[in-house]
Amino acid sequence: MEKIIRYLGNSFALMVENANAGENWRNIGLGRIAFDMMGKLPDQMPGEFETQEEKGGILSMMLDQMDEFLSPRLCIAVRNEIKRLNPGDEENARKLAALQDYIDPAMTMETFCKKYRRHLLFDPVERTEGFEEIIAEVEAECAKRLAGHPRGMGFCFAYWHERRDILMSRGINWNSPAVMNPGVLFD
Repeated sequence: MEKIIRYLGNSFALMVENANAGENWRNIGLGRIAFDMMGKLPDQMPGEFETQEEKGGILSMMLDQMDEFLSPRLCIAVRNEIKRLNPGDEENARKLAALQDYIDPAMTMETFCKKYRRHLLFDPVERTEGFEEIIAEVEAECAKRLAGHPRGMGFCFAYWHERRDILMSRGINWNSPAVMNPGVLFD
């Protein structure tokens, strides 16, 4: 158990670094491993988390370091575990419902955006399991391709171009926010 706790502490610290660097995609794999390891721990562990609600709080802190819409199915599993550990957590219930709506093919993107006050449309392919399965690899490839590229004005267009090319090479046709939101000015 001590080894698991130490590994989790190191993983969570790395997740915070990644999130602070704007590289939340790096936390998808770490989140999967950490969630699996948290599942091996009891609901109460003196010295680490005294109650099952505290264990749920640790999982919530992990999700704070992730873009949940990049890995909604993973985050739904984590939020369902938080719900089991702390059924009265209303914020978790709201976020869980939003993720479930996000992947629900019956809910249109427009309805989702209106319900959750998202102002920019996104490509519906982002809601698919196939997209979720490869997005961490795609983002890693984007980071590699854009390693020396200045991160100033106009960077989003270079990033979206690379992301589209990489996704296309993997059989996924993706449209950037600029394509999905004509008339909106991006830097």
